[in-house]
Amino acid sequence: MRITLCSSAHFAEESQEIKKRLEQKGIEVLLYPQTVKLKKKTIPVREFYVMRKKKLTEELLATKKQLMDEHINKIRSSDAVLILNFDKPKNPGYIGGNTFLEMGIAYSLGKKVFIWKKPPNTLPYYEEIMAIHPTIIEENLERIK
Repeated sequence: MRITLCSSAHFAEESQEIKKRLEQKGIEVLLYPQTVKLKKKTIPVREFYVMRKKKLTEELLATKKQLMDEHINKIRSSDAVLILNFDKPKNPGYIGGNTFLEMGIAYSLGKKVFIWKKPPNTLPYYEEIMAIHPTIIEENLERIK
């Protein structure tokens, strides 16, 4: 099985840990880029995330689009996606806009959609998430089959 991990860039470190655990189970794992090249300088994706939140420029938007396109191609080549909806301060089970978009793309391509844990019903798109009938693995990677 080939699976693409989807989550907020805020969870880059946690995503690496899940990737290792899945690979130990013999699953091929694709992950969003962990570094970003800006003006001939390479920075961690988490730093890019913080930079975008401070001041969004046309250059940053163009880079964001490129990263999105790369990740969507990974989803296309996968059998499934795993949505890693870890907790953010004041946002339990966080699923941001980009991750929601990736989930919808996977669904539209007929890919299996796994979610780390049940999303809170306070998410503005909770109904849409539940309507696609994702497999909620309750933080148990053994449920990915």
